[in-house]
Amino acid sequence: MLTAGVLVYLLDRPSSSVYFVPDSWSMANRTPAMFGALGRYLPTFAHTFAFILFTSVVLSPTRRAALGICVAWVMVESLFEIAQSDVIAAKIAANVPAWFADWPLLDNVADYFVAGQFDSLDLVSIMIAAGAAYLTMIYSTRRGSLHAD
Repeated sequence: MLTAGVLVYLLDRPSSSVYFVPDSWSMANRTPAMFGALGRYLPTFAHTFAFILFTSVVLSPTRRAALGICVAWVMVESLFEIAQSDVIAAKIAANVPAWFADWPLLDNVADYFVAGQFDSLDLVSIMIAAGAAYLTMIYSTRRGSLHAD
């Protein structure tokens, strides 16, 4: 799943829209879009799905806790998506501390919100990813910590 998400960034999106992709790695301007319309939502799905599974590996949760992990990540991912709406993004960007510009990763915070676009279908993608991750956790564990409470 993470590989598919990375491929969307490398093959379909211009490097100017992706923080970690150098110009020389981006194929977006040289090849037709590989993922088509799916490429708009696959990264959101992949982020949510992967973060939930990574968290479950670290915490080794019960079924109830696994559901809590899914809900928590849905909330986080949804907040970041909603924060890309024009009004909210402008307020966030205007209040980003100046010292963020001096730190790698933080230097892109304002741009993330301003350049990003809110899309309600991304919220759907987040929900589907959470459901898929929950089912993956439940069905990939026959015995172990994902037991009924």
